[in-house]
Amino acid sequence: MLTCVLLQARHAAAQSRDSETGERVLPVEVTVNGGSGGIWPIVSRDGVLYAPVEAFTAWRLQVRPDTPTVEYRGFRYLPVAAVTGVQAKLDADKGTLQLSIPPEAFTATRLSRELRSLLPRSAVVPAVFVNYDLSYTRSDGSSRTEGLGLIGEVGASGSWGVLTQTFTAPDLLAQGRALTRLETTYRRDFPDQGYTLTAGDGTLRTGLLGRGAYFGGLQFGTNFGLAPYLNRQPVPLIAGQTSTPSTVQLYVNDVLRQSSNVPAGPFTIDNLPTLSGNGDVTVRVRDILGRETLITQPFLVTADLLAPGLNDWSVEIGKLRRDLGSQSWHYGDPFASGTWRRGFTTTTTGEGRLEVARGRSALGLAGVQAVGSEVLIRTGAMASQVDGLGRGSRWLLGAERGGYNANMSVSVEGNSRAFRSLGEDKDAVPVRLQVAAQASWALGPGRVGLATAYQRLYDADSILTASVNYGFSFRDHWQFNVFFSRSFSTADTYTVGASLVVPLDRTTVSSTSLQHRGGSTDFYTSVDHSPAGLTGLGWRALAAKEGDPRVEGGLNWFTPYGLFTAEGAVRPQQTDIRLGAVGAAVWAGNHVFAAPRFDNSAVLVSVPGQEGIGVGLGAQATQKTDSQGLALLNGLQAYQSNAVRLNPNDLPLSAEIESIEQEVVPPWRSVSKVEFAVRGGKAALVSIVLDDGQPAPPGATVQIEGETQDFLVARRGEAYVTGLKDSNRLRLQWHDRTCRLDLQLPPGGPEITRAGPLRCTGVPR
Repeated sequence: MLTCVLLQARHAAAQSRDSETGERVLPVEVTVNGGSGGIWPIVSRDGVLYAPVEAFTAWRLQVRPDTPTVEYRGFRYLPVAAVTGVQAKLDADKGTLQLSIPPEAFTATRLSRELRSLLPRSAVVPAVFVNYDLSYTRSDGSSRTEGLGLIGEVGASGSWGVLTQTFTAPDLLAQGRALTRLETTYRRDFPDQGYTLTAGDGTLRTGLLGRGAYFGGLQFGTNFGLAPYLNRQPVPLIAGQTSTPSTVQLYVNDVLRQSSNVPAGPFTIDNLPTLSGNGDVTVRVRDILGRETLITQPFLVTADLLAPGLNDWSVEIGKLRRDLGSQSWHYGDPFASGTWRRGFTTTTTGEGRLEVARGRSALGLAGVQAVGSEVLIRTGAMASQVDGLGRGSRWLLGAERGGYNANMSVSVEGNSRAFRSLGEDKDAVPVRLQVAAQASWALGPGRVGLATAYQRLYDADSILTASVNYGFSFRDHWQFNVFFSRSFSTADTYTVGASLVVPLDRTTVSSTSLQHRGGSTDFYTSVDHSPAGLTGLGWRALAAKEGDPRVEGGLNWFTPYGLFTAEGAVRPQQTDIRLGAVGAAVWAGNHVFAAPRFDNSAVLVSVPGQEGIGVGLGAQATQKTDSQGLALLNGLQAYQSNAVRLNPNDLPLSAEIESIEQEVVPPWRSVSKVEFAVRGGKAALVSIVLDDGQPAPPGATVQIEGETQDFLVARRGEAYVTGLKDSNRLRLQWHDRTCRLDLQLPPGGPEITRAGPLRCTGVPR
């Protein structure tokens, strides 16, 4: 349409001004605030300038909604003056129109980051896993003792969810060798809805008011971990405006985090990088003329606050668990509980909690309020009714001020004698009043910290403790700390001491501590060495005097199949030995793999026909493919993007692969599968001649029979062909004629060789 308008405009420009309408049309080059606005037909009618409707859209200008359009030769035009504050200067002789437009007249630009509620998940394969933590101890002294303990877990996972069973055997060498059941749990995630269902043993979600407890039953509620990339806390919205196209640089606490380009007009930025804590966001706007504008806005981002309108909730029903670790099937009273949190504004989040059990009930309300960009206030109250105790209450009040140079927090909680919540024994008297406070701030080259805690009990003396410490770094990251603490109670005691941490190299650290308390002086010094990567040998050595002197040493062997430890300690008249093994066995894809402890998610990597290929997350390969080209890579983050990568140095020279890296998004504690299609075999530079004895022409194509990949013939009739076996049938095509070639390679020969010349019969040049 624009082309037609321009043609009509050129035709109209050649005509004299119409005496009846007093109008003319000119194709002009438009500049908007000094920037290019393109070439457009501009109609001048009785001294009023009109531009096509499409031009206002291209210039991103806001036009008063009541502005009427005019028609000229079948096209609609709007008056340039319909833009508030516009200044127009038309030079008909030069064919230019200069527009000066205030920033607020442009449509707003929004820099947004497209956040999906969840990433597309990778397919999973059925898996069965066994985790083990085996520990052998032996002590030789006045009497000899030894024991072999086990903490284990058996689980299965698939598209249907995850089922696990944990257990412990405190001493396998003792008579009876009884196993104790710990937790039996089935979990099913619903990522599309953002919910998680747990059946079996679990722990209560407590919020601000509740107390943690084990239970057996059902739990259902929101799970923000199913979409970890979605920000659920209030984040600042940066707004500004510019009259010309500009560059916007965003700084978080004076560190450049991102840079973007914006056109002229108002703009808002809500594609901020992940923020936590508090500080300042500064936006530096630099226009095409080099002028700069700074926009600074403080922020406070914490998990205690939810975005406005967002709900976080959980309900549980079942029986409270008793004596976990010593009894396998001891459950108490039935109960039901629920916690609900909602973000009301960007600074206010509310919380409610309800608990109902046999002979008791409790109801509470709490809230979190942000004050400015530094202070967070928490408050709440809960009432309970317990048979035999009557009504009780709990209240809490806390404040927290964050910052790098200085921070502080204080919390106060009070309980009536009769208050009980789920997880609290009916016969256990609560603390009447407890206060905890801490503060730290930068002082000179280091940082000083203060802390105090006070407990006022119903049936015992009050307890007050206070401590102060000062730490600083010097030389090559040496760290020195001095501390003093005192307890004010019936037993008035104090502790004073100092510690020094010295990094000997990138993987070795020396630590020394000296402290005096209760009339005695304790001392220890140690050296710890860690492997440079995820695998390797680590060790530690320690000499200490804490009551009795002792010397300790240990080895930690980190392998792709688990962690193996050996430790020894010597003290007067006693020697201790500890041996340990921590790892897992995983069945997936009809194969069994030895692996480190299976606590997160994993991926079964398939590189068909390729043995000994390094596989890892990112650039660090931690596993090798077996004889069938399979490897199990452990330690992936659930519902997050994990970059699974092959070590290209392990691939044969003749191997062809589309990509050495793939993204995997596994569900929780499940095994996904990814396949790297590697086209292997031998490669050869094949020389081909036609019937006339001359080289095959460049541009001809060669294929291995049974495959679809084409190999081009280059100069001198040579084609580089990959994926070859010892015996091969090739096909050459030139125009519409083909010929077949037999290629024999020496068995056990090099991966890349020269072959030919092979004669192609029946294909004319």
